[in-house]
Amino acid sequence: MKRLLTAALALALIAAPLQAQQAHHRLPRKWLLAGVGALAAGSVAALYAAYFERDIGGCSSARCVMGVSVIGGGLLGFMIGSEMDHLYGLRYSHAPPISLNGKALTLAVVPTDLAVKEHTAFVTGLEGIEVARADTNFAQIGFKARGLRGIGSIASDSARNLLLVGTGTGLYRFPIRGDEPGVLVHAGEISAIASDRDQLALGLGLDLQLAHVNDSLETVGAPLPGDARVVDLVWQNSTRFWALTEDELAAYDVGLDSTPTKLGAVPFAALGRRLVLADTLAFVAASSGGVYAVDIRDPAAPVELGNWSGARFAYDVAASGDLVYVAAGPEGLYVLRFTGTGFTPVGLSRGAGFVAAVEVAGDAIYALDRNGGVLRRIRPVSDR
Repeated sequence: MKRLLTAALALALIAAPLQAQQAHHRLPRKWLLAGVGALAAGSVAALYAAYFERDIGGCSSARCVMGVSVIGGGLLGFMIGSEMDHLYGLRYSHAPPISLNGKALTLAVVPTDLAVKEHTAFVTGLEGIEVARADTNFAQIGFKARGLRGIGSIASDSARNLLLVGTGTGLYRFPIRGDEPGVLVHAGEISAIASDRDQLALGLGLDLQLAHVNDSLETVGAPLPGDARVVDLVWQNSTRFWALTEDELAAYDVGLDSTPTKLGAVPFAALGRRLVLADTLAFVAASSGGVYAVDIRDPAAPVELGNWSGARFAYDVAASGDLVYVAAGPEGLYVLRFTGTGFTPVGLSRGAGFVAAVEVAGDAIYALDRNGGVLRRIRPVSDR
């Protein structure tokens, strides 16, 4: 029986390293727990053999008890470990596990979304907006828009001490510094906001609206009607912005009369959620469709370059160099590398929590853990 135990342990020790090389250097739990189960059961059997030496028939002898215990314990550990390995394989089927180091800031609001502007992080929540420093002095600053419900997109300009907050009922103006109450500057649903100095592009549900903001907000012309809900807006320069709807990504030029003209668009099969521009590329988080890369060098004819749909749901996307960060909700934070024609998975950090939003600002990545109520400041993978 000692030979049987020795053989079982030897098999586990030999097979484990071989399997670990095929599982990103992770020791397979089926072999680890098989060995642990065999040792634990063997220890109990050894105590039995030491204190109960009588053979009363059946499998009551020390030899039989030892054999059955070791084999049973090993099989039980193997089955439990196999289930753990299966779950691990499902979790990391699209990218290997990685650990991302950084700092965590516990939030006072129940967070829903994140925007990082000019070294300041704005975390929208059910109770208002929590403001934090987005630099090495990672700390809470204060609160804005307390009691405002249905907060969606925001835009800020620290030079003009301006914070614009879009909701389902209107656009509100707050000071970034100071405790003055907010002022309603535009009534009606605001589904997206983008600012470029005093220019504003507003998503009014299905419509687009240009405006100027100084001491007050002045709309420019009539709203431009659309066929799908506007979910995100980004200015590429002072005369061009990109609008992401639930159906497509479109480029608009703003003429001398401040009238937007649609240049071209690229459609998506899944609902668009978030947009980020990176030089000549646009990356789109498209819910169950994953992440798209679009060549925007010709705004009249943007071209889809690649799609990665490994995440079950892409909530948000951010880019830094050739690395693309995907907020994948309960799966965590995916890190991809864009190769020019497609995406290569770098890793998945499940330790980041329920990542509902991600932003790149300065030398850090900011990830919002919705369930944990935490804002994380993470060092970029390229710096590791």
